[in-house]
Formats: sequence, structure tokens, C-alpha cells
Amino acid sequence: MRYHFGKWRWMAIALVVTAPAVAASQQKPLTRGNAAGEWRYWAADAWSTRYSPLDQIDAANFGSLQVAWQWNAGQFGDDEYYRTTPLYANGRLFTVATTRRIAVAIDPANGNTLWHWRLDEGIRWQKAPRQFAGRGLAYWTDGSNERVIVVTPGYHLASLDAKTGIPDPKFGKNGVVDLMDGLGYPLVPLAVDDSGPLIISDAAPPRKARPGEKWDPVKKIGADGTIGIDPAQGEIANSSPAIVVGDVIIVGNSAVHGYYPIRLRNIASAIRGFDVHTGKQLWKFNLIPQPGEFGAETWTKSSKVGSEGVGKNDAWAPYSADPELGLVYIPVGMPLMDEYGGHRPGNNLFGTSLVALDAKTGRRRWHYQFVHHDIWDYDTPMAPNLVDVTVNGQRRKIVAQTTKQGWVYALDRVTGEPIWPIVETPVLQSEVPGEETWKTQPIPSKPEPYSQQGLVESDLIDYTPAIKDSALKLAKRCRMGPYFIPASPTDGSAPSGYKCSWYAPGASGGVNIDGGTAADPETGRIYVGSQSGLSTIQVQKDPCSEFRYSSPHDSCGLLGALPAPPGYVAQAGAARGNGFEGRAAGSTIGGVSILKPKQYGGVTAYDMNTGDKIWWVPNGITTPVTTTDPLFAGVTLPPQPGRGQAQVITTKTLVIYGTGRSGGPPRPPFHLYAIDKATGKEIAKVQIPAKTTAVPMTFMHRGRQYIVFATGAGSNTALVALTLPRAGDGSGQAKH
Repeated sequence: MRYHFGKWRWMAIALVVTAPAVAASQQKPLTRGNAAGEWRYWAADAWSTRYSPLDQIDAANFGSLQVAWQWNAGQFGDDEYYRTTPLYANGRLFTVATTRRIAVAIDPANGNTLWHWRLDEGIRWQKAPRQFAGRGLAYWTDGSNERVIVVTPGYHLASLDAKTGIPDPKFGKNGVVDLMDGLGYPLVPLAVDDSGPLIISDAAPPRKARPGEKWDPVKKIGADGTIGIDPAQGEIANSSPAIVVGDVIIVGNSAVHGYYPIRLRNIASAIRGFDVHTGKQLWKFNLIPQPGEFGAETWTKSSKVGSEGVGKNDAWAPYSADPELGLVYIPVGMPLMDEYGGHRPGNNLFGTSLVALDAKTGRRRWHYQFVHHDIWDYDTPMAPNLVDVTVNGQRRKIVAQTTKQGWVYALDRVTGEPIWPIVETPVLQSEVPGEETWKTQPIPSKPEPYSQQGLVESDLIDYTPAIKDSALKLAKRCRMGPYFIPASPTDGSAPSGYKCSWYAPGASGGVNIDGGTAADPETGRIYVGSQSGLSTIQVQKDPCSEFRYSSPHDSCGLLGALPAPPGYVAQAGAARGNGFEGRAAGSTIGGVSILKPKQYGGVTAYDMNTGDKIWWVPNGITTPVTTTDPLFAGVTLPPQPGRGQAQVITTKTLVIYGTGRSGGPPRPPFHLYAIDKATGKEIAKVQIPAKTTAVPMTFMHRGRQYIVFATGAGSNTALVALTLPRAGDGSGQAKH
């Protein structure tokens, strides 16, 4: 669907209009917004448990699972990598595909496409900051009508008939709401000066069209009739599905990555509620409080839109909700930019926080900030898990937020009060000129962490005195500390003389969107899929950026960057778009990490009734560590736990996970694993065609339980469905 010379155009192709389904009005009562055997939310239910009570697939038969079908997402186009978790509701499977975020309905029994719908967004799609399939869809029904809700890369909201894929004519304009409208910015005609996408650093942006400007179909530049917010204000997009609470669709946004942006201002993020029937905007909550609003004083320079340093602060991850309390829980990212905040003094609410909003009105009920004045790229990256537990004999409604920091923050989901003490603890302060870091950070007393945090002497390998001395010598090259170590300037101008700081967890976590956490609402336990590692962090001046410091990068010559200053010489090692390369290389000796192996990363189980760690397992495999460095002669080195982020779900009897795209073995065979919920012991594993690239899901269709997961990248993307073979079925396999 594209706004082109004043007309909306959309494409909905129904290959098969109907699929066997149970009438929505005949379904059993909902549990946390979910019907029995269904998976109506990105994380299974409104509570984001990733839990299903199904038990047809169990410990005794998991190893017998076979491929039922494979659905080729690449038939519709390419993707960066396939990161969708499908929905299953009322007899149909729903997913998204390609960088255009095409919405698709699939027959769960055989993998046949029922319908697909896409939006032609012109320049809005071409320059979208998050141009990939997204993570999925939202679903709504009133018992007779059913809707699939999609948020597009170009930031439109569409409501589709779940049976046909046809946009709801009563919703917005011909089924679509322009999400750039309603944010307080005027919409203008857009144009481009090149035919490529927006660069990750926010270079090569679109611009406001000149009067009378037309589209050049040969050069693919100019104005194509698309309208949007003036790019001079910044960029805005979406990367995760909306969530529906009652009859309100709740939508946030994402921004251009904050690694090394060029511009000191960007569009301020907001959470909005829309009427599911009409698409009317019901409310807006500013994630950067404007003057006079609660929290504005935490931006001590200014929080006003358009001010230097104001922008981003995007809630880009999926959300959770408690339908009974009428609350939606928003995990919020961080402001401009990732590793320097001298332009935004203060603790910067609501950055790196969890915010509980009234789903009907958008009013803030409570918030909790996990990082004050974030300069570590510690965006809150995951929908929190809602569980009911018994703490010290008292029944508590809690929200468990897993984070990049490597901690679970456990809060009362009614009040936001910590379940166990979270102590404001003095931390290291920045030595970067102009940076004003916060004096303390909130450190949970429970549960214990699931990832390496910072670097202190006791973390270092000490197999022999010589190894210990060498590891300590290497460690002391960069600034050390227990956690929240600020970046150091690369030129060594810091008072301490350091040119780097140790970074653990790094920008990828801890927990991040590719992994995350599943919960068992029956027991109050959670299962955290995380990663652990050690790298370095440093900042320097990008000569063609408005920022005083950023991660090492050189934007000069990029479309939209500042002109090169007099005497400019290209900086060695500050290549375009790969300023993070080599960060981990300095943490090894002869290929051996200076960190002692610990029970970090992999899958960690916690009992949220007590805050205790129950068990830990590596992500799929452990790998031998070998070296030819004579320093380690005669030393038997322990194996390295599997890398990457496990992608975890739970069922009545099992914890099930895939290793993720960077986990498990580097080459086939690849597996899906089942482990015992109580002990972490591996029960079985089943060979799969390729690694999981997103969180799996499970559902019951026509009496058969299926597990479905996404896999692949580029044009080789697919959904794979596993199920138990039928009695007498030799293979049980069919491919589509």
C-alpha cells in the first residue's frame, strides 16, 4: 500500500480464502488473553510467558518429532535474517515475511498459503530505519470478527480481516492508519537523492521534496508522492508487533540505531493507543517527557522536542500486558546516543526503564529505571514476563524484566516496587570530557546474574602463576571494574590514561531480542536464554558527525553527513559501519579468553518465588579450547560453553529451545532441544533443517500439536513445522 499522488493502493491476494477453523464464538474461555491450545501473542499470551499448557509432545516422544512441512518465506523476497514468531488463532497460522513485512496466513495442517497482503510504501519503505520483516503480528477477535494487526517498516498500522487478508474498510483510511500522523509533526512530501536504503548511522536519509518535484523512474530519485514527517526532524520506524489489550491497539516505535549517528536531534518516541474498530488515536504517552510533564526535570539541559540531544528513547521491543489489571508494560530503550551522553545531562527518563501504562487512557501508573543516564546501549530489549508467585508466604503479582545488564529485575506489577532489594550503588564515573554519568546504578540483590558483568581480578584465569600474571597484565590495559564501566577516549586523554574500558555485558547483552525469557505460570519459574562475553568500549570524535564523541567511526563522505573539517585525514581503523570490529579480540591470549569459564549464557532457570537460581545449561553444545601458545603448555583447558542466545519456550512438561543463528555448532547437523524443567537435564534433541533464527511457538491443530520456528537469511528463509508422526506413517514429512 502506497501513498501515491493522493491515492492509497494496497495488495491483498487470497490464494485460499478459508481454512478449517473453529468458530471464535465457540472457543473455550481465555487464559491471559489466549484460547486453549493457541498462541495469539508474540510471546504466547498477554503475559509474555512463552508458555503453552500442551503436553501431547512430551519427554517420551520429543525425539520422534518430524518435519510436517516447510513454508518458503523467501518466495516473497529477501530479508536480513528471519526473526518472526508466528501466531496461531482460530485454525490459522499468521506470520510476516521479507523486508516489506508482508502479512501472511498459512494453513497449519500443510503449510499452504491462504492469503498474503503487502503495503507499497515507496520512499517510506526505501528509507525505513528498520527494514526487515519484524517479529510478528497482533491478533484481535470479539468472538465473531477477527483481525490481524500489522505495523509496517514505513510506519503504517493496518487491520486485516483474518479470514481473507482484506483491510477493514472501517479502520483508518481503507484499513490503514499512517502512524507518522498524530505525533505532533506536520507531514510533507518526501524525496530521495539516491536509490539506496538509509545507512545505519542515519546517513543517506530522505528529504523534504521541493515544490513541483517529480519522480525519475530511471535514476529512481526525486519525489514519488509519498508523504511523511520532514526528515530534518529525524527518522522513525517500528520493529516489533503491536499488542492488543481489550479493544485498544498499543503501538510504539523504533529509531535509527544509536551506534554512531550523525545528528544531535531526532524524533521523540511515544507510545500510543488506537481503537481497534476505527483506528482512531485514543492517547499518546511521551517517552521523553515534555516540559511540564512528569520526569521532564530529569533532562537537565532540556527535554523539549527539537532541543540538542533530544530524540530516540524508543520502546522498540515487544510489550506485555495484564488484561485484568488493565495495564500494559513498556520496556523502553535508551536516548541518543549509545555510548556518549554529554549532550543530555540528567538521568533521562524514561530511558532504559519499564513503564506501566493504563491501557485505556495511556496514563502512567508507575515506572522503574534500570540504568540512569545510559551510555552502554543497555536498551530494555525484551517483553517482560508476568507471573504470580508466593514470596515469604505472600501471593504476589510480579513482573520479571530480563535485561542486557545480565540481571533479572523483579518488581510488583501493580505498584512497581522491587520484590527483593535493588540497591542504588556507587559506580565508576566517566573520564570523557563533557560526560556527566550518574553517581549510582540500581543493583539487584536477587536473583544472581546470568552473564559476565564488568571485569575484576578474580574473574581472570589463573591456571598457573604465569597465566595469572599474563591475564592481569592484559586486563590492566583497559579500565576495570565490577559493572557499568564508562567508555574511555581512544586518544588516552583521560586522567587515568586509559584508551579503552572493559565491556561486559556488551551492547548485545546479556539478554537481547534474539533470545530472552520464558516463564512457567504454574510454578513461577523463569528460563533465561542469554549470552556472555567480554569486549572493550571506547569513544572518539567522528569528524563528520554533530556529536562530540561516538563509537570509533568516520562518517565523512556519506550522504547527509557534515562536511569534512579543514585538514581532514581519513582515520585508520574507523571504517564505515564496522566500528565494533575487533572489540573482543583484545580479551584473549593465544585464542584463550582471559575470563574463567562460568555458568553464564546458555539457559538459566530461576525460581521467582525465592529469587534462587535452580540450574544452568550451555546453549546446545560446549566446544573444546585449544591453543599453541607455550604459556598454556601442560594445562588442560576447560571447554567453552556454547555461544549465542538460546531461544526458549515452555510447555506443560518441557523447556524447548533452539540455539539461535549464532549458537550451536557452526555446521550441520542442527538440533532443537528439550530439557527437564526441574533439573535442566537434556531429555532429547531432534535434528532440524537449519538453525532457529527466532523464538519458536507451539499450538494444537485438529488434534495434533505442532512446533513452528523461523530460520534462514536473505532469500533462503522459511518456517519449519514439526509434529509427531501419525500411527502407521513411515515418514510424516511433506514439504511446501
